[in-house]
Amino acid sequence: MSLRFFKEKYIYILALLPLMSLFMVSVAITVFFIGSFLSLIYYEKSGNNNGKLQINKVVLFCILPFLLYLISLFWTENLDVGFRYAGKTLSFFVLPITVFILKPFKSTLQFKNFNKVFIMASAISMVITVIYILFRINNIFNQRNEYSINIKLRETIELTPIIGEHTIYFSLIMAIALLLLFYNRFKYQWLNIFLCLLFIMGIVIASSKGVILSVLLVGILLAFQEIKSKVKVIMVIALSLFGFVTIAYFSPIKDRVNEIIKTKHIYPKEEYYNSFNLRMAIYNCSFSLIKETPIMGYGPGDVQQELNNCYKKFNTSAFNNKNYNTHNQYLDYILSFGVIGLILILFSFIYFLGIAIVYKNNEYFNILILFYSSFFTENFLVRNTGIVLFISFNCLMAYSTLFNKKISN
Repeated sequence: MSLRFFKEKYIYILALLPLMSLFMVSVAITVFFIGSFLSLIYYEKSGNNNGKLQINKVVLFCILPFLLYLISLFWTENLDVGFRYAGKTLSFFVLPITVFILKPFKSTLQFKNFNKVFIMASAISMVITVIYILFRINNIFNQRNEYSINIKLRETIELTPIIGEHTIYFSLIMAIALLLLFYNRFKYQWLNIFLCLLFIMGIVIASSKGVILSVLLVGILLAFQEIKSKVKVIMVIALSLFGFVTIAYFSPIKDRVNEIIKTKHIYPKEEYYNSFNLRMAIYNCSFSLIKETPIMGYGPGDVQQELNNCYKKFNTSAFNNKNYNTHNQYLDYILSFGVIGLILILFSFIYFLGIAIVYKNNEYFNILILFYSSFFTENFLVRNTGIVLFISFNCLMAYSTLFNKKISN
């Protein structure tokens, strides 16, 4: 019974990520690795191994962030923090090795089923979150203004028992599920429509501006990819934008946009601050720090302390009780590894896009665009959820693309 489980079911455990706590994610990765190892042994003994793929470059580019975190330990001053960051990014090493070397996926159906399990797990997560919000609805709306209501709503999402996730990662999960649903539809049309509306609602209530803009970008790409008539493409884009504006006006997104339009100061001042002018201060410090050591960077262990020191120049208490990272994955990479490290990372990103383009895998291409564009507004790859999301789907879709190419030949 246990062997049958490891042979067939364990490969979907990472697809349950939307329902997992931080500890359970680590357990899932361990089970995925052990199951893959045992499966490899079984298939080697039975003579059913599916052969080797030329994947040396892919594996190297997948594990590149982990390698950079290790290398940067040689010049970081805060080794304790540096080691913690390196440990946190271990998934960048374990998952590519598991997917490409141990090769647990044996058929295209398994890839498709993995995506569907993730879609359903995301839907269950959304339903649980909505139920929790409804139980606390009075507390949410019992705030002094609309902006405070929006903040309380986002806090409630994060406090959802067991599966509570930061709203930024919650919205990214919903966005990925929505895109996967487009390519992996279920048999019943009513279910597809229900899930689509559910994921859109999740993105709206989380109101993460960066993810919303990324979803719009991918939606436009989909229109050009899937619709042959230019007139229909324009109509679909126009209707989508109209729908977005309408939803935004009657949803928490409105308050997130208003804080940009109505902000009084470009940078936080005394007790007046919001997410917009805080970001302006963060980006100001990030670019200032880049000028001081552009080639090698500070090392991941020192970046946050350097940012905190820079924030002191602003006359506000906003930065006193909380650490604010760069809120841009690319800025984080250049501050951590310098220009050389950023170039290597960008080259790997382009390489993955090249695989999707050469083998005409629009699903993989659009997933990458969703991630890459979201990286402009958040450090998604500094927390376990973001790391596992990105490396799991990047590895699986790269492998499935090469796997389908191999069997087609």
